[in-house]
Amino acid sequence: MSVQSSHVTASNYEIVKYQPDFKAQVVELQTYLWSRNLDLNTSYFEWKYERNPYITKPLIYLAMHNGKAVGMRGFLGVQWEVGVPAQRFTSLCAEDAVIAPEHRNRGVMYKLMTSAFEDLAAKRYNYVFSLSAGLATLHTSVAMGWHGAGWAHPMRWVSWRTRLQSGALRRMRRVPLMSRPIDSFASSRFSRSHRSLQDVGQDQIDRIRQNLPAIRVSDSPQCAAMAALVGRVGTLGRIRHVRDAEYFQWRFQNPLSRYRFLFWEEDRLEGYLVLQEYTSEAADHGVVNIVDWEASNATIQASLLQAAFAFAKGGRLVVWSASLPPKTITLLKRHGFRSDKTPRGLVPPAILVRTVRRDQLKDEWVLAGRPLLDLASWDLRMLYSMLG
Repeated sequence: MSVQSSHVTASNYEIVKYQPDFKAQVVELQTYLWSRNLDLNTSYFEWKYERNPYITKPLIYLAMHNGKAVGMRGFLGVQWEVGVPAQRFTSLCAEDAVIAPEHRNRGVMYKLMTSAFEDLAAKRYNYVFSLSAGLATLHTSVAMGWHGAGWAHPMRWVSWRTRLQSGALRRMRRVPLMSRPIDSFASSRFSRSHRSLQDVGQDQIDRIRQNLPAIRVSDSPQCAAMAALVGRVGTLGRIRHVRDAEYFQWRFQNPLSRYRFLFWEEDRLEGYLVLQEYTSEAADHGVVNIVDWEASNATIQASLLQAAFAFAKGGRLVVWSASLPPKTITLLKRHGFRSDKTPRGLVPPAILVRTVRRDQLKDEWVLAGRPLLDLASWDLRMLYSMLG
Protein backbone atom coordinates (compact mmCIF):
# COMPACT_ATOMS: atom_id res chain seq x y z
CA MET A 1 0.00 0.00 0.00
CA SER A 2 1.41 3.38 -0.98
CA VAL A 3 1.95 6.42 1.20
CA GLN A 4 1.41 8.94 -1.57
CA SER A 5 -1.45 10.44 0.41
CA SER A 6 -0.84 11.16 4.08
CA HIS A 7 -0.49 7.68 5.53
CA VAL A 8 -1.08 3.95 5.40
CA THR A 9 -2.21 1.68 8.20
CA ALA A 10 -0.29 -1.49 9.05
CA SER A 11 -1.23 -3.60 12.08
CA ASN A 12 -1.38 -1.30 15.13
CA TYR A 13 0.99 1.23 13.55
CA GLU A 14 0.29 4.00 11.11
CA ILE A 15 3.08 4.83 8.65
CA VAL A 16 3.08 8.53 7.80
CA LYS A 17 5.27 10.92 5.90
CA TYR A 18 6.96 13.64 7.90
CA GLN A 19 5.26 17.01 8.30
CA PRO A 20 6.68 20.01 10.21
CA ASP A 21 4.19 19.40 13.03
CA PHE A 22 6.09 16.18 13.84
CA LYS A 23 9.44 17.90 14.36
CA ALA A 24 9.37 17.94 18.17
CA GLN A 25 8.42 14.25 18.25
CA VAL A 26 11.25 13.34 15.89
CA VAL A 27 13.76 15.26 18.00
CA GLU A 28 12.56 13.44 21.13
CA LEU A 29 12.52 10.02 19.43
CA GLN A 30 16.12 10.51 18.32
CA THR A 31 17.31 10.69 21.93
CA TYR A 32 17.66 6.92 21.46
CA LEU A 33 20.18 7.45 18.65
CA TRP A 34 21.65 10.94 18.24
CA SER A 35 21.94 12.48 21.69
CA ARG A 36 20.01 12.96 24.91
CA ASN A 37 20.30 16.73 24.37
CA LEU A 38 17.13 17.99 22.66
CA ASP A 39 18.74 21.26 21.56
CA LEU A 40 21.61 19.38 19.93
CA ASN A 41 19.14 17.01 18.24
CA THR A 42 17.14 19.97 16.92
CA SER A 43 20.26 21.56 15.46
CA TYR A 44 21.27 18.26 13.85
CA PHE A 45 17.80 17.71 12.37
CA GLU A 46 17.68 21.21 10.91
CA TRP A 47 21.17 20.88 9.41
CA LYS A 48 20.69 17.42 8.02
CA TYR A 49 17.13 17.50 6.73
CA GLU A 50 15.98 21.11 6.43
CA ARG A 51 19.16 22.56 4.89
CA ASN A 52 20.18 19.58 2.72
CA PRO A 53 21.52 20.91 -0.62
CA TYR A 54 19.97 18.17 -2.77
CA ILE A 55 16.34 17.78 -1.70
CA THR A 56 14.19 20.70 -0.66
CA LYS A 57 12.00 19.09 2.03
CA PRO A 58 12.76 16.46 4.72
CA LEU A 59 12.10 12.98 3.36
CA ILE A 60 11.25 11.00 6.49
CA TYR A 61 8.83 8.18 7.26
CA LEU A 62 7.41 7.73 10.74
CA ALA A 63 5.66 4.89 12.53
CA MET A 64 2.88 6.29 14.71
CA HIS A 65 1.22 4.51 17.63
CA ASN A 66 -1.72 6.17 19.37
CA GLY A 67 -0.76 9.48 17.74
CA LYS A 68 2.90 9.37 18.83
CA ALA A 69 6.00 8.84 16.67
CA VAL A 70 7.64 5.58 17.83
CA GLY A 71 9.76 4.77 14.77
CA MET A 72 11.63 6.63 12.04
CA ARG A 73 13.65 6.16 8.88
CA GLY A 74 15.03 9.23 7.14
CA PHE A 75 16.42 9.63 3.64
CA LEU A 76 19.21 12.12 3.07
CA GLY A 77 19.79 13.79 -0.29
CA VAL A 78 23.22 12.99 -1.78
CA GLN A 79 24.84 13.66 -5.14
CA TRP A 80 27.10 11.04 -6.69
CA GLU A 81 29.44 11.69 -9.58
CA VAL A 82 30.83 8.95 -11.80
CA GLY A 83 32.80 8.66 -15.03
CA VAL A 84 35.18 10.90 -16.98
CA PRO A 85 33.87 13.46 -17.65
CA ALA A 86 31.81 13.11 -14.50
CA GLN A 87 28.06 12.64 -14.64
CA ARG A 88 26.12 13.70 -11.55
CA PHE A 89 23.18 11.82 -10.01
CA THR A 90 21.04 13.01 -7.11
CA SER A 91 20.09 10.08 -4.92
CA LEU A 92 19.26 9.15 -1.32
CA CYS A 93 21.05 7.64 1.66
CA ALA A 94 18.91 5.88 4.26
CA GLU A 95 19.63 7.29 7.71
CA ASP A 96 18.57 7.43 11.34
CA ALA A 97 16.74 4.13 11.77
CA VAL A 98 15.28 4.12 15.27
CA ILE A 99 12.40 2.40 17.05
CA ALA A 100 11.39 3.29 20.62
CA PRO A 101 12.47 0.40 22.89
CA GLU A 102 8.96 -0.70 23.88
CA HIS A 103 8.00 -1.09 20.19
CA ARG A 104 10.99 -3.10 18.99
CA ASN A 105 10.82 -6.68 17.69
CA ARG A 106 7.32 -6.12 16.34
CA GLY A 107 8.17 -5.68 12.66
CA VAL A 108 7.82 -1.91 12.79
CA MET A 109 11.00 -1.21 10.78
CA TYR A 110 9.91 -3.67 8.10
CA LYS A 111 6.60 -1.81 7.78
CA LEU A 112 8.40 1.52 7.65
CA MET A 113 10.80 0.45 4.91
CA THR A 114 8.17 -1.32 2.81
CA SER A 115 6.04 1.81 2.76
CA ALA A 116 9.06 4.02 2.09
CA PHE A 117 10.21 1.93 -0.90
CA GLU A 118 6.78 2.11 -2.50
CA ASP A 119 6.62 5.86 -2.07
CA LEU A 120 10.19 6.41 -3.32
CA ALA A 121 9.50 4.29 -6.40
CA ALA A 122 6.48 6.48 -7.10
CA LYS A 123 8.78 9.51 -6.82
CA ARG A 124 10.93 7.90 -9.57
CA TYR A 125 13.98 7.11 -7.46
CA ASN A 126 15.84 3.96 -8.48
CA TYR A 127 18.36 3.24 -5.72
CA VAL A 128 18.93 4.03 -2.06
CA PHE A 129 22.27 3.72 -0.29
CA SER A 130 23.53 3.37 3.27
CA LEU A 131 27.05 4.08 4.54
CA SER A 132 26.24 4.60 8.23
CA ALA A 133 24.27 1.52 9.28
CA GLY A 134 24.97 -0.03 12.65
CA LEU A 135 24.96 -3.79 13.10
CA ALA A 136 21.24 -4.16 13.92
CA THR A 137 20.18 -1.92 11.04
CA LEU A 138 22.56 -3.74 8.67
CA HIS A 139 21.02 -7.12 9.55
CA THR A 140 17.49 -5.77 9.12
CA SER A 141 18.44 -4.20 5.79
CA VAL A 142 19.98 -7.39 4.39
CA ALA A 143 16.81 -9.27 5.36
CA MET A 144 14.86 -6.74 3.28
CA GLY A 145 16.87 -7.20 0.12
CA TRP A 146 19.73 -4.74 0.55
CA HIS A 147 23.09 -5.94 -0.76
CA GLY A 148 26.57 -5.06 0.39
CA ALA A 149 29.07 -3.51 -2.00
CA GLY A 150 31.83 -4.10 0.51
CA TRP A 151 33.45 -3.25 3.81
CA ALA A 152 35.13 0.12 4.41
CA HIS A 153 38.35 -1.52 5.72
CA PRO A 154 39.16 0.82 8.63
CA MET A 155 42.84 1.28 9.44
CA ARG A 156 43.81 2.43 12.92
CA TRP A 157 46.83 4.08 14.44
CA VAL A 158 47.22 3.64 18.19
CA SER A 159 50.08 5.29 20.05
CA TRP A 160 52.60 3.07 21.85
CA ARG A 161 51.63 4.64 25.18
CA THR A 162 47.96 3.79 24.63
CA ARG A 163 48.87 0.25 23.59
CA LEU A 164 50.95 -0.26 26.73
CA GLN A 165 48.23 1.13 28.99
CA SER A 166 45.53 -0.99 27.34
CA GLY A 167 47.66 -4.15 27.60
CA ALA A 168 48.46 -3.53 31.24
CA LEU A 169 44.81 -2.92 32.10
CA ARG A 170 43.74 -6.11 30.32
CA ARG A 171 46.27 -8.14 32.30
CA MET A 172 45.27 -6.57 35.61
CA ARG A 173 41.57 -7.23 34.95
CA ARG A 174 42.36 -10.97 34.96
CA VAL A 175 43.47 -10.76 38.59
CA PRO A 176 40.67 -11.78 41.01
CA LEU A 177 39.04 -8.87 42.87
CA MET A 178 40.86 -6.35 40.65
CA SER A 179 38.41 -5.96 37.78
CA ARG A 180 36.13 -3.33 39.34
CA PRO A 181 38.91 -1.11 40.79
CA ILE A 182 40.79 -1.28 37.48
CA ASP A 183 37.69 -0.26 35.49
CA SER A 184 37.22 2.69 37.85
CA PHE A 185 40.87 3.69 37.44
CA ALA A 186 40.68 3.36 33.65
CA SER A 187 37.60 5.56 33.51
CA SER A 188 39.19 8.31 35.63
CA ARG A 189 42.46 8.01 33.71
CA PHE A 190 40.62 8.42 30.42
CA SER A 191 38.75 11.48 31.67
CA ARG A 192 42.05 13.12 32.69
CA SER A 193 43.88 12.24 29.47
CA HIS A 194 40.93 12.96 27.18
CA ARG A 195 41.66 15.80 24.79
CA SER A 196 39.41 17.42 22.25
CA LEU A 197 40.49 18.73 18.87
CA GLN A 198 39.89 22.13 20.45
CA ASP A 199 42.51 21.43 23.13
CA VAL A 200 45.49 21.35 20.79
CA GLY A 201 47.11 24.66 21.67
CA GLN A 202 49.02 27.21 19.65
CA ASP A 203 52.34 25.95 21.04
CA GLN A 204 51.71 22.51 19.56
CA ILE A 205 50.63 24.06 16.27
CA ASP A 206 53.80 26.18 16.24
CA ARG A 207 55.88 23.01 16.68
CA ILE A 208 54.14 21.46 13.67
CA ARG A 209 54.91 24.53 11.59
CA GLN A 210 58.58 24.53 12.61
CA ASN A 211 58.99 21.23 10.75
CA LEU A 212 56.27 21.78 8.16
CA PRO A 213 56.04 25.56 7.57
CA ALA A 214 53.58 25.25 4.68
CA ILE A 215 50.90 23.72 6.95
CA ARG A 216 48.17 25.86 8.45
CA VAL A 217 45.68 24.61 11.04
CA SER A 218 42.14 25.98 11.05
CA ASP A 219 38.73 25.41 12.63
CA SER A 220 37.08 26.46 9.36
CA PRO A 221 37.15 24.95 5.87
CA GLN A 222 38.37 26.72 2.75
CA CYS A 223 35.42 25.48 0.72
CA ALA A 224 36.21 27.05 -2.65
CA ALA A 225 39.94 26.27 -2.48
CA MET A 226 39.29 22.68 -1.37
CA ALA A 227 36.83 22.15 -4.21
CA ALA A 228 39.32 23.62 -6.69
CA LEU A 229 42.01 21.21 -5.47
CA VAL A 230 39.62 18.26 -5.85
CA GLY A 231 39.03 19.38 -9.43
CA ARG A 232 42.76 19.69 -10.19
CA VAL A 233 43.62 16.29 -8.71
CA GLY A 234 40.92 14.78 -10.88
CA THR A 235 39.08 11.48 -10.77
CA LEU A 236 39.50 7.93 -11.97
CA GLY A 237 35.78 7.86 -12.75
CA ARG A 238 34.75 5.78 -9.76
CA ILE A 239 31.57 6.58 -7.84
CA ARG A 240 32.15 9.30 -5.27
CA HIS A 241 30.20 12.12 -3.67
CA VAL A 242 30.44 15.51 -5.32
CA ARG A 243 32.91 17.66 -3.38
CA ASP A 244 32.18 21.17 -4.56
CA ALA A 245 32.12 24.36 -2.49
CA GLU A 246 28.39 24.05 -1.79
CA TYR A 247 28.79 20.52 -0.44
CA PHE A 248 31.76 21.43 1.77
CA GLN A 249 29.96 24.50 3.11
CA TRP A 250 27.00 22.38 4.19
CA ARG A 251 28.83 19.23 5.22
CA PHE A 252 31.12 20.80 7.82
CA GLN A 253 28.24 22.40 9.73
CA ASN A 254 27.27 19.01 11.23
CA PRO A 255 26.47 19.72 14.92
CA LEU A 256 27.25 16.13 15.99
CA SER A 257 30.85 16.50 14.82
CA ARG A 258 33.77 18.84 15.38
CA TYR A 259 36.36 19.32 12.64
CA ARG A 260 39.93 20.52 12.34
CA PHE A 261 41.43 21.32 8.95
CA LEU A 262 45.09 20.93 8.04
CA PHE A 263 45.99 22.92 4.92
CA TRP A 264 49.17 22.83 2.83
CA GLU A 265 49.45 26.28 1.30
CA GLU A 266 51.86 27.52 -1.34
CA ASP A 267 50.73 29.98 -4.01
CA ARG A 268 47.43 28.15 -3.75
CA LEU A 269 46.02 25.30 -1.69
CA GLU A 270 47.95 22.13 -2.58
CA GLY A 271 46.63 19.75 0.07
CA TYR A 272 44.22 19.29 2.95
CA LEU A 273 43.42 16.72 5.61
CA VAL A 274 40.18 16.88 7.62
CA LEU A 275 40.03 15.50 11.17
CA GLN A 276 36.75 14.80 12.95
CA GLU A 277 35.54 13.91 16.44
CA TYR A 278 32.05 13.35 17.82
CA THR A 279 30.25 15.86 20.05
CA SER A 280 27.33 13.70 21.23
CA GLU A 281 27.65 12.05 24.63
CA ALA A 282 26.32 8.87 22.99
CA ALA A 283 29.30 8.54 20.62
CA ASP A 284 32.84 7.20 20.99
CA HIS A 285 35.00 10.06 22.26
CA GLY A 286 38.23 8.10 22.20
CA VAL A 287 38.99 8.44 18.50
CA VAL A 288 39.75 11.03 15.83
CA ASN A 289 38.79 10.18 12.26
CA ILE A 290 40.52 11.22 9.05
CA VAL A 291 37.37 11.88 7.03
CA ASP A 292 38.89 13.44 3.90
CA TRP A 293 42.44 13.77 2.60
CA GLU A 294 43.56 15.25 -0.70
CA ALA A 295 46.91 16.45 -2.04
CA SER A 296 48.51 17.42 -5.32
CA ASN A 297 51.52 15.12 -4.73
CA ALA A 298 52.72 12.31 -2.47
CA THR A 299 55.13 14.48 -0.45
CA ILE A 300 52.35 16.84 0.61
CA GLN A 301 50.06 13.90 1.35
CA ALA A 302 52.66 12.37 3.69
CA SER A 303 53.38 15.68 5.41
CA LEU A 304 49.70 16.25 6.17
CA LEU A 305 49.49 12.77 7.73
CA GLN A 306 52.58 13.48 9.84
CA ALA A 307 50.95 16.66 11.18
CA ALA A 308 47.71 14.83 12.00
CA PHE A 309 49.31 12.79 14.80
CA ALA A 310 49.44 15.88 17.03
CA PHE A 311 45.63 15.82 17.14
CA ALA A 312 45.16 12.12 18.01
CA LYS A 313 43.40 12.39 21.36
CA GLY A 314 43.63 9.22 23.37
CA GLY A 315 46.32 8.11 20.94
CA ARG A 316 43.94 6.89 18.21
CA LEU A 317 43.40 7.81 14.55
CA VAL A 318 41.09 6.00 12.09
CA VAL A 319 40.82 6.20 8.29
CA TRP A 320 38.78 4.16 5.80
CA SER A 321 41.13 2.41 3.40
CA ALA A 322 38.87 0.34 1.12
CA SER A 323 39.45 2.46 -1.98
CA LEU A 324 42.84 3.99 -1.20
CA PRO A 325 45.61 3.33 -3.74
CA PRO A 326 48.40 0.87 -2.79
CA LYS A 327 50.96 3.67 -2.31
CA THR A 328 48.71 5.35 0.26
CA ILE A 329 48.16 2.05 2.08
CA THR A 330 51.94 1.64 2.21
CA LEU A 331 52.30 5.17 3.60
CA LEU A 332 49.77 4.45 6.34
CA LYS A 333 51.47 1.18 7.30
CA ARG A 334 54.85 2.92 7.41
CA HIS A 335 53.40 5.34 9.97
CA GLY A 336 52.02 2.55 12.14
CA PHE A 337 48.43 2.20 10.88
CA ARG A 338 47.09 -1.35 11.02
CA SER A 339 44.01 -2.87 9.41
CA ASP A 340 41.13 -4.21 11.44
CA LYS A 341 40.71 -7.95 11.07
CA THR A 342 38.76 -8.66 7.88
CA PRO A 343 35.31 -9.91 8.90
CA ARG A 344 33.92 -13.15 7.53
CA GLY A 345 30.53 -11.60 6.89
CA LEU A 346 29.31 -8.09 6.14
CA VAL A 347 29.71 -5.83 9.17
CA PRO A 348 29.77 -2.04 9.66
CA PRO A 349 31.12 0.15 8.28
CA ALA A 350 29.90 -1.01 4.88
CA ILE A 351 28.28 0.22 1.68
CA LEU A 352 24.70 -1.02 1.33
CA VAL A 353 22.63 -0.63 -1.84
CA ARG A 354 19.04 -1.43 -2.73
CA THR A 355 16.74 -0.69 -5.62
CA VAL A 356 13.33 0.63 -4.54
CA ARG A 357 11.69 -0.78 -7.65
CA ARG A 358 10.31 -4.31 -7.53
CA ASP A 359 10.87 -4.80 -11.26
CA GLN A 360 14.62 -4.19 -10.78
CA LEU A 361 15.23 -6.57 -7.87
CA LYS A 362 16.75 -9.27 -10.09
CA ASP A 363 18.57 -6.90 -12.45
CA GLU A 364 22.22 -5.86 -12.24
CA TRP A 365 22.37 -2.61 -10.29
CA VAL A 366 24.50 -0.05 -12.12
CA LEU A 367 25.13 3.69 -12.11
CA ALA A 368 26.45 5.14 -15.38
CA GLY A 369 27.73 1.70 -16.30
CA ARG A 370 29.48 1.09 -12.97
CA PRO A 371 28.26 -1.98 -11.02
CA LEU A 372 27.06 -0.68 -7.67
CA LEU A 373 27.84 -3.92 -5.82
CA ASP A 374 31.51 -3.99 -6.85
CA LEU A 375 33.74 -2.24 -4.30
CA ALA A 376 36.17 -1.41 -7.12
CA SER A 377 33.50 0.94 -8.50
CA TRP A 378 33.75 3.19 -5.45
CA ASP A 379 35.99 6.02 -4.27
CA LEU A 380 34.97 5.73 -0.63
CA ARG A 381 35.68 8.31 2.08
CA MET A 382 34.31 8.59 5.61
CA LEU A 383 33.14 12.10 4.77
CA TYR A 384 30.38 10.63 2.60
CA SER A 385 28.99 8.81 5.65
CA MET A 386 27.33 10.33 8.69
CA LEU A 387 29.96 8.39 10.68
CA GLY A 388 32.31 11.22 9.66
